[in-house]
Amino acid sequence: MLQVIRAQYRAVLKENVSDEQFRECIGECLVKIKNERKKGRLLTAAMFQYKNWLFLYMEYIMEEKQILWESKNQIIGKIPDEWFEFMKPVLHEWPEYDGKRYWTYMYPVFWFDTPVSLECWRRKQGPEKRCGRIAVLYPDMFASYISHHHEIVEEGLLVGDRFQMISVHENILFSYFETPRDREQVNIRRLDQESEEIKRWEAVHPEKHFFRFKEDPNENFFVIRTLFSVG
Repeated sequence: MLQVIRAQYRAVLKENVSDEQFRECIGECLVKIKNERKKGRLLTAAMFQYKNWLFLYMEYIMEEKQILWESKNQIIGKIPDEWFEFMKPVLHEWPEYDGKRYWTYMYPVFWFDTPVSLECWRRKQGPEKRCGRIAVLYPDMFASYISHHHEIVEEGLLVGDRFQMISVHENILFSYFETPRDREQVNIRRLDQESEEIKRWEAVHPEKHFFRFKEDPNENFFVIRTLFSVG
């Protein structure tokens, strides 16, 4: 059976990269993404930028047996470096435990739904936009944010937009979502019950967890530039 694996990544541009060089890289990325989608290896992909930070959202299509043969994280952790090898000269390296990476894997911390098959996950209607936003956690608030959101996901009762996903690397959160956000509202357990865990999260004053961006000081998450989206 074909399965969808969602993944998010973060990269950092070098300081001396010209606008022309960067545009060429993004153009090559888009060509590669479209080719992989034609081959049936990819459902959706989008890349986003904030200053010299880059973020990547991917929905891979894989055989379920392939996921069982290898560790899922081992498979998906190395794909962007392989597919976008031409970007290595413009990106900083990350020292990962199993070697250097240019696109570092971000660990999922929050979602409203989980793909159980390719057919289950296909959009009933294409989105108007694929969007990305970021947040920065204060270091002493990191554990609180992660633990509360883990409990919300484990409970599985909070209703929200089906395709949203939040992942973390260091104290940086990246959130992918699609608009309109009220089109496919679900929760993980498909039960019409009130979430007690969201009440616990709201009780610890969520606002104090986040560093605020000067561009939008009234919001926890800041919507960033979309470089491309395919799906």
